[in-house]
Amino acid sequence: MAENTAKVKIAEKARREDLPWIWMFLLPFILFYGAFTLWPIVATGYYSLFNWDGVHPLTNFVGLKNYIDILRDPIFWLSFKNTLLFAILNTIIKLPLSLFTAILLTRKWLRFKKFFRTVYFTPLVLPVAMAGMVFVLLLNPANGAVNDALLKIGLIHRPIDFLGNGKTALLTLVVVSVWQIFGQYMVYWMAALQNVPEEIYEAAEVDGAGPWTQLAKITLPIIKPIAIIILFLAFVNALKVFGLVVTMTSGGPGQETYVVSYFIYNQAFSEIPFRYGYASAAALLFGFTALGIVSVQGYFVSKAQELKKTYGI
Repeated sequence: MAENTAKVKIAEKARREDLPWIWMFLLPFILFYGAFTLWPIVATGYYSLFNWDGVHPLTNFVGLKNYIDILRDPIFWLSFKNTLLFAILNTIIKLPLSLFTAILLTRKWLRFKKFFRTVYFTPLVLPVAMAGMVFVLLLNPANGAVNDALLKIGLIHRPIDFLGNGKTALLTLVVVSVWQIFGQYMVYWMAALQNVPEEIYEAAEVDGAGPWTQLAKITLPIIKPIAIIILFLAFVNALKVFGLVVTMTSGGPGQETYVVSYFIYNQAFSEIPFRYGYASAAALLFGFTALGIVSVQGYFVSKAQELKKTYGI
């Protein structure tokens, strides 16, 4: 008993001695997190209670009026709808494609794996604004390479204004966004696939299971917890679309590609008079929407973890 008491006292003394070092290493993170995450959130909530242009002193307190006006603003709801539509289409396209590519790039029989991984990952290195400017040139209906190629192979009979047509503009943004971000989610899937023990595949092959059966019965159930995280991460990241809209369409044609981030930018910095308080209210409302989506993730991940235990992994 005395020996155990002595060990406990030594451990407590060691913890006390380590405490200053722990706080010293945590301090930079706490300072940066407070300065660049907590303070902006608090400040945004505070500014949203004022009719403020972002320049003059905060004097015109309006309370919840900005929030009431936002909820009545048809342009905000159009932006909200476009943002959700963009995020849904983006996620539906990029996740299955990147998963399929990741499966191919983890097969033993595939040659030149490093080359293909580099090719798929390279667009991610490009700044979003630069990628948008490049595609504006490629999709130009007058002399763009895309229309020229489609005309030469006979798929179309006259040039298509991909970015100037309200029916194609948003979908074009989705496709460009998928091309630009594709490599990131391919890497996520490749990391998830490494969690599947190779012995299970070998046992399945012995039992006569083909590639599709292995995918449906082994791969997908085992990576399901990580897949749910990737799904929510992909959807929430797609909600933050901004750079491509600014460089490719500026919200047009008309307001067909208005998204919430572009709406906030216009209210705060573009339209005169500046409505910084109004934009802050819009940002906070949309931020709570994203927070609600992320909070649901934990429930589905825990359910998927329970299913994964049934496989003994």
